[in-house]
Amino acid sequence: MPTLNARPISTSASIPPDIMDELIAWSVKLNSGTASDVDQQRFQEWRAFDPMHEHAWQTLHAMEQNFTAIPTQSRQLVANTIARADAQTITARQRKPKLKALAMTTVTLLAAALLINQVSPWQQPIHYATHIGQRATFQLADGTQLMLNTNSSVDVRYTLLKREIVLNHGEVYLITGHDTDALFGRRHFWVNTAQAKFEAIGTRFSVYQQANTTQLHVAEGIVAMHVAQQPEVRAYANDTYRMQGASALPIKAETPHSDPMAWVDGVIIAKQMCLEHLMTELSRYQALPLSYEDNTGNLVVSGVFQLNRNDPAEHALQTLGHTLPIHITRQHGQLLIRKK
Repeated sequence: MPTLNARPISTSASIPPDIMDELIAWSVKLNSGTASDVDQQRFQEWRAFDPMHEHAWQTLHAMEQNFTAIPTQSRQLVANTIARADAQTITARQRKPKLKALAMTTVTLLAAALLINQVSPWQQPIHYATHIGQRATFQLADGTQLMLNTNSSVDVRYTLLKREIVLNHGEVYLITGHDTDALFGRRHFWVNTAQAKFEAIGTRFSVYQQANTTQLHVAEGIVAMHVAQQPEVRAYANDTYRMQGASALPIKAETPHSDPMAWVDGVIIAKQMCLEHLMTELSRYQALPLSYEDNTGNLVVSGVFQLNRNDPAEHALQTLGHTLPIHITRQHGQLLIRKK
């Protein structure tokens, strides 16, 4: 007989058996595929009617941390187990009423596993990526608009109770969706990086993941930043924060030398930026080996530089060659910038 491997799950024996019965009934109804908007509304009313109802439902919520995806080949086994446990429960009620709570708890856990597995999209995360010089926009299932900057990569995973985006590297801009089709109301929205976790509260924001640093910029709304075990820090519209290291608190940035959201519109806007810093940013969109002499990298630059071309870095540098006191030559496979 096949076996189903699962991690131990802690439950509360204090939930009355009749509430367990009702929770199972709701699980079956909501998992049937025929639940209407009225059914969902009544379920919300059932949860609000009694604190114990909500406690029973939160048991399911907690289970999300314990259950991983149930393999497809095991689903029938779960269904059969539920049916056998249900039949045994009926017999146990007739013979030993004291066993009812334990039996119903077992059935509830199995029903919850099946419900979460079938209703929630337990598929592999969806992967989105761009190459150097490419920017791309994607519409997610909850209505969220996701835009990837050059050379960026994310993994998107939505579950029954949570929306989660993992930024592997690069930069992402997000307009969070209203999640109107979620079964149990709008789900929490998270973006995770190596340095922090960000919880969006109805917002537009960008996150830039570099080797050892994460930058957050909020265009609208609120984003709660979570770093290790530190208290959360909230960022509001027009705030820019940087985090360096896996346990460092976010630090609010001073007035930046470039508009952190300009890339969404296909430009880089420099404000009294060092030439070397500007070319580093432009080199994200076109690999361009550069070398600086005579302290030319510290020359100050302001302007708007287009990204919607094949050679944004080289074009910008050639343009600057007409306005800055620099001379550009090619040497040993790279461009050498020196003073005139």
